[in-house]
Amino acid sequence: MRSDEVRALLPESVRASFDGIVDQSILGASKHISLIGEMIEAVARRGAEQARPAEDIVGDVKAVAQFFIDTRGEASQAVSNAVLIMIRGIDACARLGSDEAAARIIEAKDAYAAEAARAISTCVSYAVALASPMKRVFVYDYSSTVEKFLRGIAEGGPREVVIPESRIIDGGKPFVRACQECGHAVTFIPEAAMMYFLKDCDAAFMGAETFYPDGTGFNTTGSDIVGVLCAHLGVPLYFLTPLIKLDTRPVYGGGKRLVYDDLTHKLSAGWGSDLATDGVNFTVPELIGVPPEQIRAFVTERGVIPAMQMFDTAMSYSAYLHEGMGTNDQEGAD
Repeated sequence: MRSDEVRALLPESVRASFDGIVDQSILGASKHISLIGEMIEAVARRGAEQARPAEDIVGDVKAVAQFFIDTRGEASQAVSNAVLIMIRGIDACARLGSDEAAARIIEAKDAYAAEAARAISTCVSYAVALASPMKRVFVYDYSSTVEKFLRGIAEGGPREVVIPESRIIDGGKPFVRACQECGHAVTFIPEAAMMYFLKDCDAAFMGAETFYPDGTGFNTTGSDIVGVLCAHLGVPLYFLTPLIKLDTRPVYGGGKRLVYDDLTHKLSAGWGSDLATDGVNFTVPELIGVPPEQIRAFVTERGVIPAMQMFDTAMSYSAYLHEGMGTNDQEGAD
């Protein structure tokens, strides 16, 4: 379905969230998953209030879910994984009354949300402990998990936090407010100055939109530069991520299809009328991979795991993720 068709299925109360995800004014896979859950609940509640047939409620929820799997899920496997878990077993709800169907849909969504919140909280607690002796940290792009980490380390006293601009999606800017609220000393720099400032940092931290079992981490374009710089300078790079962001497709011969963004408006915003954008290519990949040899470790709800030793933990989690799911469900999730 087209985005306007899916948007029309949503109650007015969640359409702003839908727009924010689609136009990328709202950032972070974890945040997107939470908002998609709110949309699922809103559609189910409205269907029950209007006494619509349960099969219609199920159809609308599945349409919203599939839209985000096909769009946002292409960039972040976490979105696909989480949405599939939230709607697991939803077809059985079509045989119920509208009130009971809505209640079960919301219950499944809430169960996932509670599990995800516990995972992120544990991940953040490990990262805070890891960073306890550090005085100057570098954070790249934007991640709600990393924001929680920045707030968490403030309990041990303010730090100096270096934030590059992450120009492609202004990914660094949202960290500034959190750091100011926590009392951290903020150094906000253009991406071109990363090497100069990174060499004096104790460590670099970023979130992961997706990661592979071999320890490759994917994040906004520019993350690969951070990886190269960290390896060159000997600065440890940590990816903070719940395991829900795992993508096991490469294990079975598949892989990620890169999503590309047209940055014409962003990059030419300051151009004068005498300079045309016609014929200029402004297209860049949305996400890029950082190889495991450039990543010190992934900080997850199962501990701080060296990137080169990620495989066993990843496949163990994949088995857990697909408990009770059929073969087709597993292929869709991975």
